[in-house]
Amino acid sequence: MKKNLIITSVKTLLIIFSVLLIRSLQSDSINDTLSKVYTSSPLLKSQRFELEALNEDLAKALSNKRPKVNLYGTIGADKTKTVSTSKIESTKNNNPKSISLEISQNIYDSGKNSFNISKTDALIFAQRAELMKEEQKVLLEAVHIYLNLLAAYEINKLARKNSDVLKQNLEATKSRFQVGEATSTDLSLAKARYMSGKSDEIRSIGNVEKEKSKYFSMIGEEAPKKLFFPKENFSIPNSLKSIINATIKNNPEIIANGFKKKSSYFDISMAITDLLPKLDLNLSAQNAWAPNTFFEEYENYKLELSLKVPLYQGGNNYSNIRKKKKEAIQIGELLNYTIKKLIKEAELLWIELKSLESQIKSVSATINANQLALEGVKKEAEVGTRTLLDILDAEQEVLEERVELIKARKDKFYTLYSLMEKIGKLNPSDLQLSVKNYNYDKSYNSVKKMWLGFEDN
Repeated sequence: MKKNLIITSVKTLLIIFSVLLIRSLQSDSINDTLSKVYTSSPLLKSQRFELEALNEDLAKALSNKRPKVNLYGTIGADKTKTVSTSKIESTKNNNPKSISLEISQNIYDSGKNSFNISKTDALIFAQRAELMKEEQKVLLEAVHIYLNLLAAYEINKLARKNSDVLKQNLEATKSRFQVGEATSTDLSLAKARYMSGKSDEIRSIGNVEKEKSKYFSMIGEEAPKKLFFPKENFSIPNSLKSIINATIKNNPEIIANGFKKKSSYFDISMAITDLLPKLDLNLSAQNAWAPNTFFEEYENYKLELSLKVPLYQGGNNYSNIRKKKKEAIQIGELLNYTIKKLIKEAELLWIELKSLESQIKSVSATINANQLALEGVKKEAEVGTRTLLDILDAEQEVLEERVELIKARKDKFYTLYSLMEKIGKLNPSDLQLSVKNYNYDKSYNSVKKMWLGFEDN
């Protein structure tokens, strides 16, 4: 019994150790992080339900083309007391019951409902583009957090390595000082550089913890221990002209405003129909039993055409048309402004990208040169032509350039993803995320065909 208990305890400890080991080695690519955000973001879920709620406006518009059927039924008690001129009093009790059926159908509305359907359709597609815009915004924010955490990790590694090197220099200087090969100035300098390096390491640890907190807040889980820079397989046009054309064609904000402008034209058409005639067909059938004290049963069947021709409404309908025209002009101007703004933003991102690419090449070349210079300084120090200060300065220059390279690579990738957002490609399909894309058409097609009942979720 005791042996079995020991074996069970050992197995449990091995399992716990394995879980902790896996957790410590956990790593995520940027696409893994973006997949988590796309599927779990509460903001995106909220926006998707908002779109599905707007789909119901199309169902409402379509319902106006269909007949309206109402069934009415009544039952009650009726007591009638009469006194004749000869002072004869009589009382009669009856129980009236009735049932009636009414059917109404619009025959002609001067096209108002058709315009309303088209307007609602345009607004739905505008909201789709707004959702795409929000998806890109959330994914770009996740990219920013991921790259900042990655840079913090990498800079922390450099800071730790630099701190270790400076500690070794300090220990070596102490040994040389004890045998008289180094001065007290050399020792103080080595100690000062080590303390400065240690301070940089502590600061880098703080930055890591800060970025990990942001990661948890955005993603909803603890940050992985290892992150990686993305592979450079971005589907981005290779010229500024192509970038601008793609922005105009695919940017969700431009698409949304374009559909809103289209919707405003249908609004004008709907307002104009208020000046035109409308024709409705009404059918009704009624049967009543003991409706009053004079009849035992009553039946009525009615068919009528109702024509409405607006002649004068106090000028309200004309005012509404003028208002819709002004709104359409305003939306058109907003679309023009949006196009110009986004083109300029895409152009600036393109220039920034090219600048960062050149900067990375320059910094990489500088690092190689400084690394060679550091090796030369160390060899010269061995023969006494260089001092400890020269070595420390050379090492500091290499460290600073490596930090600059990390920051430049981070900025470059963020600029690339920002460009993808501008041209409408920061989405699961173009990013090749391992997620199930949100189906924009499922709810839309479902409510569009539904005459009664509820949508299956």
